[in-house]
Amino acid sequence: MRDGTAVSDDRHEVTDLVAAYAVLLDREVIDEWLALFTEDATFEAFGRTFSGHDGLRKMATSAPGGIHMGSLPLIDLDGDRGTVRQSFVFVEAASHQLRVGWYDDEVVRTGGGWRFRSRRTTFRSAGGAGDRPE
Repeated sequence: MRDGTAVSDDRHEVTDLVAAYAVLLDREVIDEWLALFTEDATFEAFGRTFSGHDGLRKMATSAPGGIHMGSLPLIDLDGDRGTVRQSFVFVEAASHQLRVGWYDDEVVRTGGGWRFRSRRTTFRSAGGAGDRPE
C-alpha cells in the first residue's frame, strides 16, 4: 500500500503528464510528446484510432496546429493504473475555430514514470457529444 505522500506524488506526476501533452503538442515537440505514451498506446479522435508511436506520430503531424487549453484533470489512481478525465478547448491557429470537448484517459506507471495507455477525445457541439467536432 502506498502512503499518502506517494499517492500525492503520483497525482502530481499525472497532472504534469496531462499538462505536458498540450504544451509539447502545441509547440510541435513531437518526439518528447510521443514519450508521454506507452509504445502500444491508442488514441481515439475524429472517428479514428491511432495505434502505437507510429500511428500517434502520423496523427500529430497531420493535425492542424493550435493551442490546447485544458481544465484541471480529475484523476483516479489504483496502484500502477488510473483514469483521467479532463475538459478542453482547442483553438485552431489558422482559422481561430474553437473545438470543445473532453478526454478520457487510461494511464499506467512505467519505469519512466506515468504514461498514457489510451486517450479518447469526445467533442461537444450544438448537436451533442460525438467523436467528431461537428
